[in-house]
Amino acid sequence: MTEHQVLFCPFCRESFEGRTSCPDHDLALVDFEKLGPDPLEPDNLPEVIDETPLGLVEPTFGRGFVAAGAFLNALALGCDFVARSGSSPAVTTRALAVTLPSLWTLGLVSFTLLFILQRRRTPRALRSVRVLVPVLALISPFTAAWAFHRVDEGVLVWATGERVIHAAPGFALYVIGAAACLIFYGGLRLGVLPKRKQTRVA
Repeated sequence: MTEHQVLFCPFCRESFEGRTSCPDHDLALVDFEKLGPDPLEPDNLPEVIDETPLGLVEPTFGRGFVAAGAFLNALALGCDFVARSGSSPAVTTRALAVTLPSLWTLGLVSFTLLFILQRRRTPRALRSVRVLVPVLALISPFTAAWAFHRVDEGVLVWATGERVIHAAPGFALYVIGAAACLIFYGGLRLGVLPKRKQTRVA
């Protein structure tokens, strides 16, 4: 795309030069030939917006929140699941997963979410997973809570030399909680159409 190419928003039909997305509606701009029917016509609006392909890393329509949550969820595998407390050393989520394999679910959930975002590339397709994604958001915190409960009850952590550790919540638990909130919120917004601006007539 040339630097001064003029593209159009498929929603408001405004023209922009040197941009790739509409600043008002967060939609990918298209060529004039691909502009399609006038979205101001109520009958044309669903067809124009629902079938507009989104970029691979397009953060609109809730995709950005879900993607950020997925990356945070995977990041938790490298963070301390159990914090250092007294003589008990800190234990990372990945090390703890050796004896508690259910913690690998964090990576599986992240992969599934990113795969969904990669395959669902239109608002209509995103709306079809608005129930599935919030459900996936709950899997990681429930898995982490169960794992921490087992550690807190005196599970032997073989990765630390078969010592019983005193369980103290690590940073990973907070990361997992933040990721779940982002995924849940973004999941509810997947495919939601932008509100049309109301024009006041004097």
